[in-house]
Amino acid sequence: MQLSYSALSVFKDCPRCFWLDRNKKITRPRGIMSSLPNGIDGLLKEKLEVYRGSLPPVLREYNKLDGFVLYAGDDLKKMRNWKTNPLKMTDTKGNVIVGAFDDLLHNPSTQEYAFLDYKTKGSEPDQEYCEKYYQSQLNIYTRFLELGKKKVASFGVLLYFWPVQSPTGLIDFMSKPFFLTPNSEAAEEVFKSAIECLEGPIPEPSSSCAYCSHHQTLTIGAY
Repeated sequence: MQLSYSALSVFKDCPRCFWLDRNKKITRPRGIMSSLPNGIDGLLKEKLEVYRGSLPPVLREYNKLDGFVLYAGDDLKKMRNWKTNPLKMTDTKGNVIVGAFDDLLHNPSTQEYAFLDYKTKGSEPDQEYCEKYYQSQLNIYTRFLELGKKKVASFGVLLYFWPVQSPTGLIDFMSKPFFLTPNSEAAEEVFKSAIECLEGPIPEPSSSCAYCSHHQTLTIGAY
């Protein structure tokens, strides 16, 4: 079984939806998705390339990042594509979690690596928001680094961008990094729990999941 971080996000939100998606190919209903976030993400990566081997100004004032630079290794391109990324998690049964990095921070002196991800939001986030929605991603991708025999830093970074009204034009963007502490054990545990879920019977509907009521139209006996 091949999983991704987004699949594990569904598992954490609702095991039943996750089970139906992976075992019965019954996915959650989707509306029309905006292409704006992907467009901004691509532009950010392009603009930040000029700082490859150094740090963009928004990260330079933080003592935690002293000695760190944007990773400039030849393998970064492969890491940015989940199909070619050599870093992944595999269990003893051959189940695997794959994913793609936005970027990496690297300290050439200590040979430490830190996960760096670019995020966008409609308004300024806070630490609680970042930990609630992206702690698991940080855990998993940091575990990728460990399994790839890379020495990891005691933190990972979410670099957020959000729009503000411009005093001279229509829109400007503000940016701020948020530091999270990775937990590799939690990454292994969610992986194990997700596989156990898929190998077991269909979970009960969740009272807090709006999608479960949609799936209730299907009889449990069909599974």
